[in-house]
Amino acid sequence: MRTLLFALLSFATLLVAPISVAAKPIQPEIGKGWQEVVVHVADPAPWVAFFTEDAGWKVASRGTIDPVILKSWNLAPTVTGSEVLLINAGDAKGWIRLVTLNGVASEPIRPAAQAWDPGGWFSLMTRSRDATKVYDKAIARGWTAYNSPQEFSFGGVKLRNVVIRGPDGVNVSIYERLVPKLEGWETTKGISRVFNVMTMVKDFEAERAFFQEGLGFGAWFIGNYEDTTQVATNFGLPVNLSTQIPRRSGILWESQSEDGRVELMRFVGLEGVDHAPRASFTNRGIVSLRLPVANLDAWVSNVRSKNIQVRQSAEPAQLAPYGRIKLAWVQSPNGGIVEAFEVLP
Repeated sequence: MRTLLFALLSFATLLVAPISVAAKPIQPEIGKGWQEVVVHVADPAPWVAFFTEDAGWKVASRGTIDPVILKSWNLAPTVTGSEVLLINAGDAKGWIRLVTLNGVASEPIRPAAQAWDPGGWFSLMTRSRDATKVYDKAIARGWTAYNSPQEFSFGGVKLRNVVIRGPDGVNVSIYERLVPKLEGWETTKGISRVFNVMTMVKDFEAERAFFQEGLGFGAWFIGNYEDTTQVATNFGLPVNLSTQIPRRSGILWESQSEDGRVELMRFVGLEGVDHAPRASFTNRGIVSLRLPVANLDAWVSNVRSKNIQVRQSAEPAQLAPYGRIKLAWVQSPNGGIVEAFEVLP
């Protein structure tokens, strides 16, 4: 409780002024899934404009990327980078860190991808009390979507959802709960913090095993979703195929938490273009999830015991607003990168 109170008080401080390395470090909550998402973009300006003007978020910090982090990503010493940390004010997690790299060739991880194409991370999943309003604002910016906002039911809940397609092959999924109405989430203005990240997979079982047996995540839901009548879908699936193509889904969490989730999906019967070979820090798109851990060395040892390759930085790095961190990362069979980090005293 004292650690959580300290984190919340520190977070309140960062809402008043931009974060710097010298600011009081924040200790993220351990054991409740990933803390932030790293998104590689060619130009942060369109994303900053969307999130601050349409989504109601704030810029918490801007700065250069510590060369130690770039080295841990296996980038050449000549590569430099800058970053912008976006937060939904009042939320201590579910953040987005925009990174831009200089001195390295880059291409989108998921260029011109269809929803059912596997490989890399597919979308940032958020909540809203008016998904259509946010969708209209994105369209006014010249962005697109897989379909206009669509209504469907899942687990006894009626939802409206739209998946917005922004620059760099990055998708933002916006959920509006219709019945029952969304309770809590008082910090939500345009769209909420990111609570889940979706990945479209080629091999569902391999990806499930990576997160569950490898990283120790549990499952909130594993099963198929099928439409009972022909309808337009939030993923742009042809209407006449909506009742014929089950969507194999797995919603995974590190503990029973509403945040920090990972969602796997496979369109059974559709074989798309596999974008996993392009999934890397070098290329643009949703690159990685950052997972806070209490003891990085123990985490690395445990994950390696599951026959998963781990790349670990040899020296600490600086990462605002946490201060000094130790960092390691792994990559799933589908190309999704997970960075584990320990905040040092």
